[in-house]
Amino acid sequence: MTRTIIDVHSHVGHTITSNVGQTTDEWVTLMAESNVDQAVLSVAAGGQQDEGIVSTRRANDGIARAVATHAELFPVGLASVEVRHGAAAAAEVRRAFDELGLKGLAFHATFEGFTVGSAAFDAVLAATGDRRGLVLLHSTPNPQASPSAIAEVARRYPALTFIMGHPVFTDSQRIEAVAAVLGQDNVHLDVAFQDDPATTEFFVREVGAERVLFGSDAPFFAPTRVIESIERAQITEDDREAIFAGNARALFASL
Repeated sequence: MTRTIIDVHSHVGHTITSNVGQTTDEWVTLMAESNVDQAVLSVAAGGQQDEGIVSTRRANDGIARAVATHAELFPVGLASVEVRHGAAAAAEVRRAFDELGLKGLAFHATFEGFTVGSAAFDAVLAATGDRRGLVLLHSTPNPQASPSAIAEVARRYPALTFIMGHPVFTDSQRIEAVAAVLGQDNVHLDVAFQDDPATTEFFVREVGAERVLFGSDAPFFAPTRVIESIERAQITEDDREAIFAGNARALFASL
């Protein structure tokens, strides 16, 4: 059957430690090959930072250009900022929203060297003020960016909607993600970076399909593998449609 698929977790750029990455043009091609209709776009974490905040600004300018050039494919672009840049990072948050027209932020605590819930991270989020936006936070099985830590931060910033990226690596992380989502209305989760139908089944059963989103983590994981796992999951067709596109559309409409 023909369905709309929106990927809420995709990246362009390159992570220097693994040399994994893709250009915007490569992602556009892969989207077409994978039957992904739209995507939330952000910079791959752990990219070259040889010029510090200037490198960050250049990367965010690139996301803004991609969104402007391919508006039909990228309804939402997320800025990336380095928490270690301090006041310059806070200024870049404001520039990303107000000048570039980006609609949120993306963070990877492991690659970017900070802890969710730290004062330094809070200072960056506080720069959003009362702006509405999406925050993609890559979840980890350890305390650095645990589901519980993400939920606690989300509690302090109710104007922001948090997508907990791939809380799928261990059983304890999955269980913790369930408690985090059920305990905080502005936290949702994606099922990126895995290809097991049981993962989708578990989260739909435990938190409801309306809190689950399709994400791939491209180029670090093949979108088709995640898509196939959702197609094979023992869930209703309504749930599948919500995960693939309906929930993402609702989040976009709230921005």
